[in-house]
Amino acid sequence: MNANEIELKAQEILGDLNLSAIPVRVEEVAKKHGIQISDAPSKEFSGILIRKDGKSLLGVNSSESEARQRFTIAHELGHYFLHSNRDVFVEFVEHRETSKPGKKDRKPRDLKETQANVFAAALLMPREQLEKDFISITKNGILDDHHLEILAEKYDVSPMAMNFRILNLKLPQG
Repeated sequence: MNANEIELKAQEILGDLNLSAIPVRVEEVAKKHGIQISDAPSKEFSGILIRKDGKSLLGVNSSESEARQRFTIAHELGHYFLHSNRDVFVEFVEHRETSKPGKKDRKPRDLKETQANVFAAALLMPREQLEKDFISITKNGILDDHHLEILAEKYDVSPMAMNFRILNLKLPQG
């Protein structure tokens, strides 16, 4: 599945649930699909998705920031909607930290993890709404750090997640 198909899938899910408010209530997406969310403080993982006997449980590391938890929930929902052929997904903190761009010992992300990140970004920061907000906030169409902070706060995501989304949408930056 390519990025455009994943983007369309996220839009379809939001549309089907009639969720247009920003920030997107990811907990509501999970609830409407019968996915139980449980807090699970951990030093080892950010999120986990387990499917068994027609039921799904999503564990999220409650030790992390709210914005990180929201992204983790959206990421695990990506696995739920995109990768139905696997029953267990775990996002280890160590893997997430060593897969950041620019890290010397960067580990390559597998395709499913990349797809889940694309889905999470599309779900939390819907393209059409973000493009409108970007134009409205930047006025001149050039993004600076202050604008990035405003957008990240509005969508309840980290500035880094917002920056990646803006880069992937190819919106102009200062």
